[in-house]
Amino acid sequence: MIKLSKRLQTIANYIEDGNKIIDIGCDHAYLSIYLALNKKNIKVIASDINQNAYNIALNNVKNEKLENIITLRLGNGLEVVTKDEIDTIIISGLGSMTIVGILKNSIDKLANVKTIIIQSNTDLYYLRKNITKLNYYIIKEETIKENGQYYTIIVFKKGNHHYSNDDLLFGPLSLKKDDQNFKNMTLENYQKLKKINENISSSKIIIKTKMHLKIKKVKKILKRLSS
Repeated sequence: MIKLSKRLQTIANYIEDGNKIIDIGCDHAYLSIYLALNKKNIKVIASDINQNAYNIALNNVKNEKLENIITLRLGNGLEVVTKDEIDTIIISGLGSMTIVGILKNSIDKLANVKTIIIQSNTDLYYLRKNITKLNYYIIKEETIKENGQYYTIIVFKKGNHHYSNDDLLFGPLSLKKDDQNFKNMTLENYQKLKKINENISSSKIIIKTKMHLKIKKVKKILKRLSS
């Protein structure tokens, strides 16, 4: 029986029966296998650019006898699929620039994609800003903590919505709901920024000013979250 990490389990919770999924950067295909075993009438394309990861994933899928549900493909991003094969994209554990690049480089493959589920390790502002420009809006956001690390999972759906700069920086739904992990993550980020600011030389006026503005913005969000 596949037991997922908290991060991958959170992603799995957002997958619906009947989805046609591509799991990009599937690694050892644990998420794909879990979905095949626990969701009804789904099809999964599990892809990875790394040959070793692909080989291990292929072996894992064969061991579970799931070749009729999961197809393994070696290659980069959405280049390994046609637009008619997928309606849901999962990308987890990659940087935001890489994720946005994967989507923008294969715009035609998004034609039938209704849902994009992302867990990025970097720059969520860049991620939200660019994916919403592709005519997707944010329907779910969830911050979890696992092994001392915070992870934010974002679910995008096809459609348009206007977002403020604060929405793109911190997450429009995270700002509205009572999410203790998000509050704790924001507080820890605030404390880190203050410590960094203390170590910036007062002679570096421009850098110091930018950091001060950033700290001020995070402090404002913390006040909003506690009200």
